[in-house]
This record gives sequence, structure tokens and C-alpha cells, in this order.
Amino acid sequence: MKNLPYLILPVCHILLVSCDDKKEQAEETKPVVTEATRDLMAVDIPMLPLKKGDFWKYKVSIEIPAGITSEGASAVEIDQEKTRTYLGKVKVAKDYPEVDAFDVTMRGEATERELVEIHEDRILMRGSTRPDQLDAKPLWMDPPIPFVVAGIRAGQEMASLGLKDGSRSRGIKVVAREKLTTAIGEFPAIRLLMTGNDGKFELRKTIWFVPGLGIAKEEKTRYAEGKLIFRETTLLEETSVIPRQ
Repeated sequence: MKNLPYLILPVCHILLVSCDDKKEQAEETKPVVTEATRDLMAVDIPMLPLKKGDFWKYKVSIEIPAGITSEGASAVEIDQEKTRTYLGKVKVAKDYPEVDAFDVTMRGEATERELVEIHEDRILMRGSTRPDQLDAKPLWMDPPIPFVVAGIRAGQEMASLGLKDGSRSRGIKVVAREKLTTAIGEFPAIRLLMTGNDGKFELRKTIWFVPGLGIAKEEKTRYAEGKLIFRETTLLEETSVIPRQ
């Protein structure tokens, strides 16, 4: 995996073009409040009640088709483990506000620190940084971008972003609200789809978020000229968070 840095990107790069690029444009679509939406909001809130030290452990399967790493190379299949740990409120750097932070660790990869704002009725993405690079400027979104909002329904777009020349773009929308079976049980999940491109590379990332529990499943793929070059599937195996009954 050390020879494939372009295939595995920080969360901010997966979601955005460049968090500090002023040419970027972002548009948020707020949920329409109806009686049905209010019922869903009541079910969703609080979105993610946490305590410092809470963790999620995942099984990760990585697939790289034959011929991608080098000409004539065999297909690659790797099983990994990933852990996401909640650090509480963290001040990212001087002149930046305190935000909720998660450290994501996986063997053979540098630790990524995800930066978000957790509210009772929504979670907003702030960006990411590397805890081993304390002096580096964080990838930072201002204003923050909605990740999940209480009461959202299938078909709603959360945000769209892109460079004016069209060379890079991202879109986030709600695909469905559905049951998801995990190693620790079955839960009602919100399925989110993130799509976009980095030049010739097409990106797709599907996330299953369970209100009150967190991210339970992820599927990430990258394509070049319509050809799959990378797939990563992440499944929740264990967590310290007590699921809702």
C-alpha cells in the first residue's frame, strides 16, 4: 500500500477539492420540515452522544484490480483493521476554534485526525489534520459542511462543491433510510452517497450512519476512465457506544 498514496486520501480530500481553495463554491440544501420529517427528527436526536475515549473498530477489505499497481501486476486483496477513537474537544491549531476530533488509525498508514462539530440535531464536517504534523496547517472548511442532519430523507442533497473549471467536484446526498445489519446488531441507518472527481479520477463513497451509534459501514471506490482502480469496504465489528434500544 505504500506505493499507492494517490488511492487513499484524507477525509477532507475525499469530500472536498481543497478545503482552503477560495475558488471553491459550496451550496447547502436544508431539509424541508414536514410532519414526517419531525417524526424522523425525534428518532434521530441526539445524533451522536459521546464521551471521551469512545471507539469503533472496523474490519477493512481493500481490493486493487490486476495491472493497477504496475504493468502486469496481480490483483491485490488486503484485510485490515481500522479504529476510530473520539478525543473530545480539541484545539486544532492557533487561531482555530475547538472542535470534536476523532483519530483514525490503520496499520501501515499514518493516523488521520477527523475534525467535526457534533450538535444534538446535526454533525458538520470541519476537515482533517495529521497529529504527527503539529505545525502543519489543517485542512479546514469554513463554513463547515453538513454531514448528517436529523430528519433528512432519501433524495435530499446535503452539499455540492467544485472548482469553477470543473476539474474537481464533490456532491453529498441522502440515498435511503434503511436497516443495516452489523456484527453487533441490526440498526436503522442513513445511507449517504458522496460522488465527485479529481481530474480523470471518479470518486464514490457510500456511508451508512446510524443515529446514536455513528458510522457503521463505508464503501469507497475510485475509477479512472470508467475502470475500477480501488475499492475499500469498512464494516463495524466492535464499539464502546451503547446502541439505542
